[in-house]
This record gives sequence, structure tokens and C-alpha cells, in this order.
Amino acid sequence: MTNNEIVLLTVGIGIGAQAMAVAHMVGDMRTVRRAQTEAEAAVKAAAGDRYLSSLRLYQLQNRSRA
Repeated sequence: MTNNEIVLLTVGIGIGAQAMAVAHMVGDMRTVRRAQTEAEAAVKAAAGDRYLSSLRLYQLQNRSRA
């Protein structure tokens, strides 16, 4: 191999490693964003369930008083 080929091989390996690192970083960012969105939806659902259960309890308590 000539010196130019060795340099091109080394640069190609370096660029490939950088490209893979960027690709993994972008994938991880998407995964984190998706997990955050799912967590927010779960919090909203839990808050709704908690509200509905307290409303049901309130209705049952007031029905027995009347």
C-alpha cells in the first residue's frame, strides 16, 4: 500500500467512527424523547384516574347522606 492509501484508510476509519457515533447519538435522543413523551402521558393518565376515583368516592359519600 502506498502512503496515500494508508492515509485514506485511516481517515476513512475515523470518519466512519464519527458517523456511527453521531448516528447512535441521534438514535438515543429519539429514544429519550419518546420515553419522556410516554412518561408524561402516563402521569396525565394517573392524574385522571386519581381524579375519577376521588369523584366516585365523593359521589358515594354524598349519596349515602341524602
